[in-house]
Amino acid sequence: MKILAEISDATVGIGEAEKLKSTYELRKSARVILVNEAGEIAIQHLQNYRFYKLPGGGVDPGESIEEALVREVREEVGCDCEILRPVGVTIEYRAKYKLLHISYCYVAKVTSPITAPTFEEAEIAAGQTNIWVSPAVVLDLVRNGERTNYESHFNIPRELAFLEEYLTTK
Repeated sequence: MKILAEISDATVGIGEAEKLKSTYELRKSARVILVNEAGEIAIQHLQNYRFYKLPGGGVDPGESIEEALVREVREEVGCDCEILRPVGVTIEYRAKYKLLHISYCYVAKVTSPITAPTFEEAEIAAGQTNIWVSPAVVLDLVRNGERTNYESHFNIPRELAFLEEYLTTK
């Protein structure tokens, strides 16, 4: 998969660049540009932090990226999906947590009725909700999200990299 962005505290303007030869914990996650039959894209609004992100989450031990993506869609959006194609990869160096976060993004389509999501405690605390928007609207929502917490400084440019690549290669 194509690397779309490398993001660090330095590139988002909140600190220094990653430290080479330093130990970072590895986290892999699956992200999805999930499209419904109307051509709308699922986006998650973290109301308490005032920004938007794509559905997805961490890969569990023993799980493939694709398996994690299907599981996360079922949990966070409440439906099944079919993976159509890869979009790309982003690499994040989060100095605050000494975390190397690699996110793999795919395009997928909804293949079942949408039911209530099963959000985790942190997602509920963030006021996370799902909305469906047209491709013309999704970039503006993500671009105009506020960088109110440490994670949003990384999530916003990550999601923009994925969405921009998707919209130019559709």
